Amino acid sequence: MTSRNPRLRLLVAAVLALGAVLLAAAPASAHAVLETTDPVGGTAVATSPERVMLRFSEAVQIPPQAIRVFASPGGDQVEAGSAGRADGQSNAVAAKLPELDKGAYIVTWRVTSADAHPIHGAFTFTVGEAKGAEADAALVQKLLASGGGDTTVGAVYAVIRFAAFASLVLLVGALTFVALLWPAGLAVARTRKILWGAWAVALVTTAVGVPIQAAYVAGLPISKALSSTVRSAMLDDRFGQVWSARILILILTAGLLAFLFRSIPGKERQNVPPGMLVAGGVLAVGLLLTPALAGHAATQDFVPLAIVSDVLHVGAVSVWLGGLALLALAVLPRRVAEELGVVVPRFSRAAFAAVITILVTGAFQSWRQVRSTDALTETTYGRLLIVKVVLFGVIVALGALSRRFVQARYRAPAARLSFGPGAATADPDSEIVAGLRRTVGAETVIAIVVLVVTALLVNAQPARSALAQPFSASMRGDLVLVDVTVDPAKAGPADFHLYTLSPQGGQQEVQELNATLTLPSQEVGPLKVPLTRAGPGHFSAYDFALPLRGEWKLEVKALLSDIDEATVSTTIPVK
Repeated sequence: MTSRNPRLRLLVAAVLALGAVLLAAAPASAHAVLETTDPVGGTAVATSPERVMLRFSEAVQIPPQAIRVFASPGGDQVEAGSAGRADGQSNAVAAKLPELDKGAYIVTWRVTSADAHPIHGAFTFTVGEAKGAEADAALVQKLLASGGGDTTVGAVYAVIRFAAFASLVLLVGALTFVALLWPAGLAVARTRKILWGAWAVALVTTAVGVPIQAAYVAGLPISKALSSTVRSAMLDDRFGQVWSARILILILTAGLLAFLFRSIPGKERQNVPPGMLVAGGVLAVGLLLTPALAGHAATQDFVPLAIVSDVLHVGAVSVWLGGLALLALAVLPRRVAEELGVVVPRFSRAAFAAVITILVTGAFQSWRQVRSTDALTETTYGRLLIVKVVLFGVIVALGALSRRFVQARYRAPAARLSFGPGAATADPDSEIVAGLRRTVGAETVIAIVVLVVTALLVNAQPARSALAQPFSASMRGDLVLVDVTVDPAKAGPADFHLYTLSPQGGQQEVQELNATLTLPSQEVGPLKVPLTRAGPGHFSAYDFALPLRGEWKLEVKALLSDIDEATVSTTIPVK
């Protein structure tokens, strides 16, 4: 529920401010992206390498079978060592290799970003002279698809995360509602069922979610969720540790609920003991910390502030939506006039404070994860955020309507709170009560949709990192093959890496390499990319400014000898 008149205008202004904040500031990198590999993908090495090493843009978690190596064209798996930290660096992963025969090899990898999202990929290299590299493409795609994880596990994991989040919101919100706004509700059977039900769902989904998430990040089927491989990895990453801590907090919360419900049947509490309020507050903060520590808030920049903001945000959502659910399911159906006259205005004020908190913290979180209009409109995260803001606006409007019913009935003098001489309950046909129930019911339904969208946001890659993904392509000619990577492929400073290979995929030196960029749609260019030799067959340019978005044509000229020159090109979609 929300206010009308000046308060409603304040809310509208705050919603507009939220949209304005989303347009501000410049983006920064986030979410793990593969930066380099050793051996370099698509190249040939003279002798068998001692290890395979991958370096990412940020720290990653290492699930079982993070690195697998296959011989080509047969697809037989090489007995590589277990993946671990490379040189003690949190963003580098390596696995030892046995002595490899000459030929082509495919490396598939799967790791987990700091925000608990798994990422995977594949690359190839050859030992000795590379022959028949093109024949490996189908096998690479097959192995890459197999490393993408089980779709059933992904679907189950998504449902579990939604149920866990929704039950947590209901538990914290309903408990806050009865502790601060409606202590008498502790004696109501329906209230107890709601609280115990939310607690049970939160406990079950958290306990089941730990092994399911471990199987999900490892890319294993659901049948392997309780295998020894998954069990050994469950508590190795931050997600498993945080969700295990949530189980302990929920067990303590059960003790608190049992104490609060230890009232004489039929006797309604007038207040909650101060000690229990403090204990409940500590447990609630502990529960609210778990989504922050296991998700986006614990990654990227401004982490301490982001965690505090996330706790306040989820706490305000719980007070508003969890309290709204208890109001709709337990308070309004009783239709006790005196009770409604006290509880409904209290919740209306609490809901208004919660909405303001949601707006402020939501604006900060959105700015932190988006930071540009492109990220807002061109990524899944950004589009989901737009949907969430629109739904939020709808709930605010419904809340304003509910507020009208509250002001019409429950701010009247106390003598008018009954619906007839000596009446103890509201008139079932009361237009005001019926209208309030309709608007609260509609708010509750839309709130469920908002929670679904929020769960999808939690599982989506942050907008600014999704927008800043690198672009990679192979430019093939009769005399040369040039692999190019542009990181990030977006307007602004970007790093260019070009590797010169033979048409068969082996490393090939060239005397000179020149690259130019043209944007035909805007008649911009050609712009010369200042390439410098970075190593054998490797040329790079750092912080080269891509001035505009659009489809840029990259043309590369390779001087192979005094008389042989090859030209290749590709199109780079710059966002």
